[in-house]
Amino acid sequence: MKTTENSISVLIIEDNPGDQALLEAHLGNTQLAISGITIASTIAEAVVYLQKQFFSLIFLDFFLPDSNGLASYTELARINSTIPVIILSGLSDTALSLKAITLGAQDFLLKGSYDCQSLEKSVWYSIQRKKNSQLLKQTNERYDIISKATNDIIWDWDMLTNKVTWTGQGLKKYLPINTPAAEAPDNFWVTGLHPGERNKVVRSLCNNITSGANSWESDYRFLKNDDTYAHVNSRGYFIKNDAQKPIRMIGSIQDITERKNAELEAEKARREAEEARKIQEQFMANMSHELKTPMNGVIGMTELLQASELNKDQYEYVEITKESTTNLMAIINDVLDLTKIVAGKIILAKTDYILGDIITNINNLHQHTADEKGVGLICSIDKNIPAILSGDSVRLKQILNNLVGNAVKFTEKGAVNISVKLIREDQLSAGIEFCITDTGIGIAEDKVDTIFERFMQVCTDNTRKYGGTGLGLTITRQLIQLLGGFIQVKSRQGEGSIFTFFLTLQKGKLQPCPVKKMIKHEPACIKNALNGVNILLVEDNIISQKVAMKLLTSQGAVVDIANHGKEAIEILKLKRSDIILMDIQMPEMDGYEATKIIRTEMNDTIKTIPIIAMTASSLIADKTKCLLLGMNDFISKPYGPNELFKKILLQLEISVYSNLKCTESIYLH
Repeated sequence: MKTTENSISVLIIEDNPGDQALLEAHLGNTQLAISGITIASTIAEAVVYLQKQFFSLIFLDFFLPDSNGLASYTELARINSTIPVIILSGLSDTALSLKAITLGAQDFLLKGSYDCQSLEKSVWYSIQRKKNSQLLKQTNERYDIISKATNDIIWDWDMLTNKVTWTGQGLKKYLPINTPAAEAPDNFWVTGLHPGERNKVVRSLCNNITSGANSWESDYRFLKNDDTYAHVNSRGYFIKNDAQKPIRMIGSIQDITERKNAELEAEKARREAEEARKIQEQFMANMSHELKTPMNGVIGMTELLQASELNKDQYEYVEITKESTTNLMAIINDVLDLTKIVAGKIILAKTDYILGDIITNINNLHQHTADEKGVGLICSIDKNIPAILSGDSVRLKQILNNLVGNAVKFTEKGAVNISVKLIREDQLSAGIEFCITDTGIGIAEDKVDTIFERFMQVCTDNTRKYGGTGLGLTITRQLIQLLGGFIQVKSRQGEGSIFTFFLTLQKGKLQPCPVKKMIKHEPACIKNALNGVNILLVEDNIISQKVAMKLLTSQGAVVDIANHGKEAIEILKLKRSDIILMDIQMPEMDGYEATKIIRTEMNDTIKTIPIIAMTASSLIADKTKCLLLGMNDFISKPYGPNELFKKILLQLEISVYSNLKCTESIYLH
């Protein structure tokens, strides 16, 4: 332990040994001068320690054997309210944690989501905030004492003679040195006002006099006799004659410099935090755009190349390229997802969906890989699960895809089993258990607790053999927690693993209506489905232009290209378009501004043209902005041909269905 005059003694109130050990280890790896760590498993045990010794900081778990929720914090605050408290919270406890902060806790940390750096910042800021809070409290107490002892400046203004009488010990720091209060200059107050505030303060006083107000109050800067300015609060009360005309005013001037400085520092910190948030958001958007835009070209050109006439070797080369780009996109998406989770930018959608369709989709997605390895892939879903559920189906698919993908990847023989069971049900929701069991390589007992940590894989040999960033399970657990659930794992090395997670899912209100969205085609077998359709492609990236142009013209579309929003507006004035594919980030005029002009300033025929946003952004807020501005849909870069065709067909509806020749019915989700 490090020991200095600023040493920090820590009390951890946590009943989970794993969380105790993790927090203790992280504290030991910071630059904080930790002089000692004491661990209590209950509030009762903590009370004993608090009565015996001093602690600089307390870490408090909400749910303890002898206390739950806010009761844990309020009991601590009752015993000792001077020690800063940091709440140890699960994602589902966030609301309680915020409530605790309003009651006086300094911060909260999400279990499993903090590292040494964030822990160190939280500890430092918590201690400083508590010190500042106590300092502010002491300052306010001091003001009360000063006021009682007339250490404020007390003034009495005879408005009939315009004579002001000044009293109070506080005058000493404002009047010239050795000047008695009785000798205060007539213009003492006016000349003491800060030049930048003088007119405003005098005007506010005059307004209160003429308006018949009973009192006046103002904060301003006032000159001290050391030629510096103090922040002061001045308030006064009018004494009126029988005609309700003010004839006298009595008031005080109170030095509030310390409080004002604290407020200014808090405002500065708020502005800096807001600026940091904006910079982080912009960085995330730029990173997503710069990573995904070139990948759009690579994936698109690979798809086009594979559709051309190739010999056996060439086809194999293209397959390898596709597999490599798929792996790279998985890594990019993992990094972007983790960035959003850390920044708190994950926004959960809410739509109705059929759980069975998701399970079938996941099964189909991994069936080919399992077949190639000779591994069985078995799905079973409880028929008692409600048909329609509501929530973020995309994130649920992501969770299942990560877990099933890992199971298939790490299983060389045997089988992977996906089991979905109904655990409980009420009128509004259903508690569901998802279990992914495999007969793969398993996880060593001493590694099980670490697999959800960022960039963690059970051994470097696995990294070389199976690849991956080690982010998948981290993201999976955090998404499950965001959805209000939790995940467990059981595993033995060489025997396989069982990943089980539990979610309470809301029941959907809508009944499935497949007829409305059913069309007679499979996008992969479309021939000239877009024949004669005029498409305006608004895109500044040359490679992305070529990819989209090749894909669209292969289906018979007539494509016009605009390099930015201004060009798009000019083309629309001259030529009819059936649909617009609109990039977002472009020079001259971006997709947002172009869409706004199309929807609000152009003629009625052009205003109603469907617009599909083509965005490399990974932020839900950006996609929401597209829809709010009047775009009909969006497609994320990089996109596949089928996805692009599906989006266009859905917007053009029946008008293009006559071109379709295939008879296999599919549902467009």
